[in-house]
Amino acid sequence: MAVSGVLMPAAAQEDEAPALTRPYDLSFQVSIPLRDGTDVIGNIFHPRGEEPQPTVLLYTPYGADSYSDVAAYFARHGYNFASVNVRGRGGSDGELIPWIEDGRDGYDVIEWIAEQPWSDGQVTMWGGSYAGKNQWMIAGEVPPALRTIVPASSGMVGWDIGIHSSNVHRPFNFYWVVMTAGATQNAVIAHDDDFWLGAYADLARGEIPLRDFDELVGYPSEIWQDWMDHPTMDAFWQSASVAPERYDDITIPTLSIGAQFDGVGTVRFRENHLEHATPEAAANSYLVIGPWNHPGTRNPQRVMGGLDLGAQSLLDVKALHVAWWDHVMKDGPLPDFLRDNVVYYVLGADEWRSAPSVDAMTAERQVWWLDSAETGAGSIDAHGALGTAEPGDQDDDTYVYDPSHPGYNEGYEGGALVSEDFMNDPGLMNRIDGDGLVYDSAPFETARDIVGFPSAELYLSMDVPDTDIRVALYEVRENGDVIFLSQDWVRARYRHSIHEATLVTPGETDVYRFENFQLIARTIEADSVLRMVIAPLGAGIHVERNRNSGGVVAEETNADNRVATVNVELGAGRSRVVIPWGVPGGEPVEPILMAAD
Repeated sequence: MAVSGVLMPAAAQEDEAPALTRPYDLSFQVSIPLRDGTDVIGNIFHPRGEEPQPTVLLYTPYGADSYSDVAAYFARHGYNFASVNVRGRGGSDGELIPWIEDGRDGYDVIEWIAEQPWSDGQVTMWGGSYAGKNQWMIAGEVPPALRTIVPASSGMVGWDIGIHSSNVHRPFNFYWVVMTAGATQNAVIAHDDDFWLGAYADLARGEIPLRDFDELVGYPSEIWQDWMDHPTMDAFWQSASVAPERYDDITIPTLSIGAQFDGVGTVRFRENHLEHATPEAAANSYLVIGPWNHPGTRNPQRVMGGLDLGAQSLLDVKALHVAWWDHVMKDGPLPDFLRDNVVYYVLGADEWRSAPSVDAMTAERQVWWLDSAETGAGSIDAHGALGTAEPGDQDDDTYVYDPSHPGYNEGYEGGALVSEDFMNDPGLMNRIDGDGLVYDSAPFETARDIVGFPSAELYLSMDVPDTDIRVALYEVRENGDVIFLSQDWVRARYRHSIHEATLVTPGETDVYRFENFQLIARTIEADSVLRMVIAPLGAGIHVERNRNSGGVVAEETNADNRVATVNVELGAGRSRVVIPWGVPGGEPVEPILMAAD
């Protein structure tokens, strides 16, 4: 007869089911006072035990609870974690005015943390994007308890966020305004891709100007209107970043984490700091550049946009944080991974390498010339050439941009909203037929590393007072596969300065410098071709559309459309691209890899 419900001995029960215990302690919805009487709200995770510990601060507009998994990880590894909502968000008093008050407020939060009984008086910071940028803002205020910062994917106003490179706005910026509107996360509407794609397409049709995009979406916004009031990199935008003199005061160790397929802010913040840093602060400034996109700096994924980044790309970023903090605040050793001040990943080679500086990643910068003596370069089939031999005199190459067309030619900036395989998407170049230019190198005889920041100089003339020009670089493999490498764009009126507009005199040739490409660190395969594409930036729906009239772009509609004919001058001393070749050889750096699932 079967017997059920038999009790096992107590000792056996303990072996099979150990007693449950909380992995950390939690202080929920803690009120933290600021100097102006505002209270901000946060959740604080504590390691178990009575001993005070260092504290990690995340100062975020995205909701204190959004990063509870991260907080739990660091609490399990011996650090308090304070996830605190910026003013106006998640129960915090006041109103969010993006970026402006973070430095001062963060100082107050850090000093409050340092005085708590669970704190040992040492504070560091974690976070990326908004929370990467505000680490620099807060460090510039020099709170005495702040021991180090680890900014990731730091968005820099004027380049990555707010107003973008060459003073070009992006409709995505208003998506961000909606996502951070009011006290809640607004995550559901923020992730309704069909709604936002439709809104971007409606805007691109030109029936309303960019300034009225807030009305179209259904959320009139004072923040958006303020941004539209400032079309150049003026004092309004500069007030939302670190003042140059503040960098002098940042003497703490820093570890910056950036990505190849992200904005340039991470590197620019660090370079700005190094210009002012003491020798000791410079020696303690480290930079890690992975092969990821924006979110990958905190959560690396092996496959991004259809491109396999390689097994060694799965850096355990959280473990690196702990090792770094242990070094700075608990007298631990410097992590072996930080073998030099810059550690970077080379795609294709699937390995991490190191260099003493960003410049030292590049062994040589070589000029490659645009040449189409026998073609017009107006399509892939009729492409021009890229090569190291300076060409002779020849006719201009010409393309036409008609802003009346609906969005039809998307670049990398559209990301997964354009294609799940956006890293391998050839659509931008495939659709070019007289409305852009294509230049191919000869097939590479051997594999070669491109490592560093490319640049380009184009000698252009046009028949309109303004337009936007994109330059994009790709590897095209022997089998036809396309891999995006990097891009940059210039708004013609800001060709001389991002602080002042100078409209184009139609027919007059000028030099246009493209100096804000994303970093490339990639081994180009033997038999691959390096492709350069020149195309109108506004032909898609993910970037503000310049209608070429010379008016205020954010106030233009299709009534302002002017067809632009853009001429690219070729020949001796004229249009070129500069390729950064990597330092050959060297011992790879062993990464701290994420554990396999």
